[in-house]
Amino acid sequence: MYPAKLPRLLARASIYLAGALALVAGSTVPMLASADSTVTPADQKVIVRGAGWGHGKGMSQYGAYGAARSGLNYSQILGFYYPGSTLSSLPSGNGMRVWITSDNDATINLPAVSGLSIRDTTGKTIKLPTGSKYTQWAMKRSGSTYSLIYRTPAKKWITYKNSLRKARGWWSVASSSGSIKVILPGGTKTYAGRLGLALRNGKAITVNYVSMETYLRNVVPSEMPPSWGATKSKGIEALKSQAVAARTYAARERAAKPSSSGYDICDTSSCQVYKSNTARNSISDTAIKATANRVLTSGGKPILAQFTSANGGWSAGYAGYSYLSAKRDPYDGLVTSQAWTKTITAASFQKAYPQIGTFISVQIATRTGVGPYSATGGSGRVTSVKIRGSKGTVIVSGGAFKTKFGLRETLFSFTANSISTAKK
Repeated sequence: MYPAKLPRLLARASIYLAGALALVAGSTVPMLASADSTVTPADQKVIVRGAGWGHGKGMSQYGAYGAARSGLNYSQILGFYYPGSTLSSLPSGNGMRVWITSDNDATINLPAVSGLSIRDTTGKTIKLPTGSKYTQWAMKRSGSTYSLIYRTPAKKWITYKNSLRKARGWWSVASSSGSIKVILPGGTKTYAGRLGLALRNGKAITVNYVSMETYLRNVVPSEMPPSWGATKSKGIEALKSQAVAARTYAARERAAKPSSSGYDICDTSSCQVYKSNTARNSISDTAIKATANRVLTSGGKPILAQFTSANGGWSAGYAGYSYLSAKRDPYDGLVTSQAWTKTITAASFQKAYPQIGTFISVQIATRTGVGPYSATGGSGRVTSVKIRGSKGTVIVSGGAFKTKFGLRETLFSFTANSISTAKK
């Protein structure tokens, strides 16, 4: 999604979405290092003040836009957000296998239109017939066996006899137009390339087979607003940066997946967002073409090119990846402020953590120690939060707290309108 609407959550690599819940009922929890002051609100309302949106690692999308408007070109932007990496050329020829997660009925359903064909792994191809007796096609997979059925005007499904090898491997579906419509549970969408069925955890999934550059045409405008690339804003350099980061991330995912996995990458923000062909935009296409086959490498391999909507003015580090370093970002807030506020009531704390009984206080127990914050002590992103009540205390990770209350980032602090603070 656009960064203005939804944070980039590359969950596979995020260390902030993990964390266990610890309950210590009726006992005293030892003070943890780097603790902020305890917030005990008299009005039973805790104010959360934060900045940023997402996990904060790698390139800030708003920061890239701010940097572009400040005159940086895409290579300079990428150099700032991924220091020590190298712009390299990705060998062409290898396509992407994209898992279409919204197609969750283990079947590829297709409108009965002209130009459709199916191929098995021996290379045998058949063209699907058209006519009044065919209203819809469906390809199914059960283990290593495939079947093809069609629906009549009377809504009756009939097996279509054909010469394809039913146990030879996946079949793929293509259209002579180069794009193919597929009926998903949420409606009909159009994708480029081919569609096929693969197995994941024993269940058939729909996979879209496309070239890397074609894949990016649906990713870049889904991840960054094409309007940022308008000539007067200089934002085309930000879109170029997004194209390189997305290509690099995809190339790394592809390299990590064995052919037996059935897919290389998913289509949601757990990987990077890949929408249907309706997402395409000519401005994004220009940025993709201008950076064709360009990726960021370290040691000759694609880096983990994470990106986030906004980092709140300070990027988050990621242990083991020197090019994902924690540092101040002067570009992140240039276009728009990344500050945000949310109020959490005592009732909300009690509903989220019923073990505590009646809510008493909340405290940021530990932070990363690197970065800004806070007005009540400590610095960096929140790594653990302590919530105290009449029956006990819970300690949760900063990421778990963020998810529980729908916060934008783990870069935050607690205050109250009327407050009694003391170190606990």
